[in-house]
Amino acid sequence: MTTVRVTEPARAADRPALCGYFDEFSGGLAPRYAFDTPWNEGFVDASAAKKAKKAPVLAVTNGPGIAHGYMSALETLSGEAGGAREVFFYDQRGSGKSKGASSYDLALYLDELRTVARELRLVEEGGAHVLAHGYWGARLATTLAAEVPGFARSVTLVAPTATRRREVADWRRALEDISKESRDAILDYEEDLDPSKRAMNDRGLREFSERFVSIRGDRGACFNDVLAPRSSDAPRNAITGGKYFSVAGSLANDVIDLRGLGEKLGKNGVRAVRVIRGERDAVTQSSAREIVDAINAESSQGAPFCAYDEIENAGSCAFLDRGDYFFETLNICVEKADD
Repeated sequence: MTTVRVTEPARAADRPALCGYFDEFSGGLAPRYAFDTPWNEGFVDASAAKKAKKAPVLAVTNGPGIAHGYMSALETLSGEAGGAREVFFYDQRGSGKSKGASSYDLALYLDELRTVARELRLVEEGGAHVLAHGYWGARLATTLAAEVPGFARSVTLVAPTATRRREVADWRRALEDISKESRDAILDYEEDLDPSKRAMNDRGLREFSERFVSIRGDRGACFNDVLAPRSSDAPRNAITGGKYFSVAGSLANDVIDLRGLGEKLGKNGVRAVRVIRGERDAVTQSSAREIVDAINAESSQGAPFCAYDEIENAGSCAFLDRGDYFFETLNICVEKADD
């Protein structure tokens, strides 16, 4: 399902950049401790992980079919060498190094996340700080946080919407702001998924990505390569119809049930919820705030407050475009939730 790797300390000249990580001092290079922090890679095995004193961070990627690499800068939350906090990534079925499945639906991925949580003993260890990206990530994360007591200590949702249909509508609207050539190529491909049109579609998606997903050009371009990987066509075709700008697939009418969500999260031990949107994201402010307003409208005792943060000069992947601000504020949030 997911692999555990050990990253050896690298010589200064050999240090690659974590995807999107940047600050004014490192020039995009990962800090030294990111290489000194031990990593395991293999099937999920709680016994292989050194349990840190602080609650871990669990990353849930957008998708389906997007591997975890574009979120790798979350590793910087681990702290200095010796590991003050664990950070867990996993490749969802059909992406990265994870094996595929004979069929794909939402239930498969929910079961997968339940297995990750169980094998990592997240509930027994006091819960994780769950960070999820996009509608898909938010759907997985909020479902388990509302279902499993003790799974999440805090929940951070980046570029979420409350429904798949709303996400598609926002992305479709944003197509008006890219070149006509790219827009036509994307819409033409999505009519019939003709393989002969795929190359033009991918070029159009790259323009869209550089405008709304990660706006940092080469330094944030690690998302471009995972936006529509052919290797994960199977899960994407089954669940989204292989489309980003048309409602299709088994997820077409899927929604996050906002009724009583805050109360459910609070009862299950979630201490804080944070919704983050990059100001240049295709997902609109009103779409992102729908979740915030639904949680904050509840007056149930113990329901967590949901904070909203809109980050300037950032697209959907705010952790790529404004990693400095994103990780500093996220670290403050999880530290408070640990108290």
